[in-house]
Amino acid sequence: MWLHLITFENKTFLMKGLLLFILFSTLAPSVFGQSALEDRIFDENIKSLELFPQDNRLGYPVLFLDNPNALVLAFDELNRDFQQYVYTFQLCNANWIPTDLSPNEYLDGFTEAYIENYQFSKNTKVPYIHYSLTFPNREIQFRISGNYILKVFPENQANKPIFMKRFYVTNPLCSIFGNILAPSNPALQKTSQEISFKVDISNLNSRFPSREITTQIQQNGRYDNQINQLQALSISDNILDFNLQKNNIFTAGNTFRFFDFSSLAYNSEYIYSINRNEQIDKIELLLAKERANKPYKNEVSLLGKFYIESKTYDNSDLEAEYAYVRFLLARAEPYLDADLYLLGGFDLWGLKHKLEYDFTNKVYSTSILLKQGFYSYQFALKEKNQNFVDVASIEGSHFQTPNSYVIRIYFRAPGTTYDQLVGWQEIVNYTNQVNEQI
Repeated sequence: MWLHLITFENKTFLMKGLLLFILFSTLAPSVFGQSALEDRIFDENIKSLELFPQDNRLGYPVLFLDNPNALVLAFDELNRDFQQYVYTFQLCNANWIPTDLSPNEYLDGFTEAYIENYQFSKNTKVPYIHYSLTFPNREIQFRISGNYILKVFPENQANKPIFMKRFYVTNPLCSIFGNILAPSNPALQKTSQEISFKVDISNLNSRFPSREITTQIQQNGRYDNQINQLQALSISDNILDFNLQKNNIFTAGNTFRFFDFSSLAYNSEYIYSINRNEQIDKIELLLAKERANKPYKNEVSLLGKFYIESKTYDNSDLEAEYAYVRFLLARAEPYLDADLYLLGGFDLWGLKHKLEYDFTNKVYSTSILLKQGFYSYQFALKEKNQNFVDVASIEGSHFQTPNSYVIRIYFRAPGTTYDQLVGWQEIVNYTNQVNEQI
């Protein structure tokens, strides 16, 4: 098979703001109005969407204005024909509401550009085209910190984006010091984790920190259980103290389930069977069981992340196969008034894959088309007509569970209408969990 790599060296935009204006003004208000934006894939042919630091494929999508780092966007389109795609960025406030700033106020260079790199898959049963992009780049750079949305759409179809993905640009003016503790409440000490920390805001010149500063804590990249609008216990000498509070406590959860089908030649751990005799390969995982009220088992965890890899070929981006992976959970009877979902980074933490109950075999199951690699996930319950996601009822919860917490500090300076991201700190209670797994 052959490899096609193309770049458009001289393809630029004469009307820099036109496509961006169309994109933001013509899409439905529920998507791009004053509602909060989120990670979302609009085209079902888009698979294996990743956004990661150039030097760490499993890292958080964050840029630092004081560091010349870059992010890499990678995704596949299940198609035989190349599509010309355009990308742009939207600055949002701390709660992912688009700001009223024009793109020229937060971007340098152009306000949109082409995705120039694409390659065709090689010798795969499921044909796909792999697209990639690194930014900031010579076309677009970032002027200010904050929450950003990356949006990708076909050329001349700005009102039909194929996906949007959240990421962060940080100007680290604050210093954050913290750790993970057992909660002071005895009832929570075996099942929960308290994030205790202090923030030095000396460089902000904030006169009213309680009004001008927003603090958030995120667990393992999830947005559904993120703590927002956390208030400091005290403020003294430009130090915000968030220690020993009841509002910065997370359910610790359990280690993520995982499976590895980077090789299709044998059944690795948690793989029950591999069928390569079909038009598309089929993988069946071992029958999973509920872990609530079970003793804690110390396993290395991928923390809900996934990693594309084929152990058979050198170029996993182009030569890894897609296969239908069947997930199963044993259950004597269906859950009442609640639906069962898969939860993990491979579906953008979006509860997009619902499992159906088989009354004959007493099992929940669903099949998903995934690219070869390592995957981690959990089962989650969501009550009908409710937003709350319950993981612990199925997976259990233990204080010693490895978790990654990111603390973010936002500052809205007097006279401005946007939130600067001035502090970013990851706090973990493990060592090399992810690296050991892969």
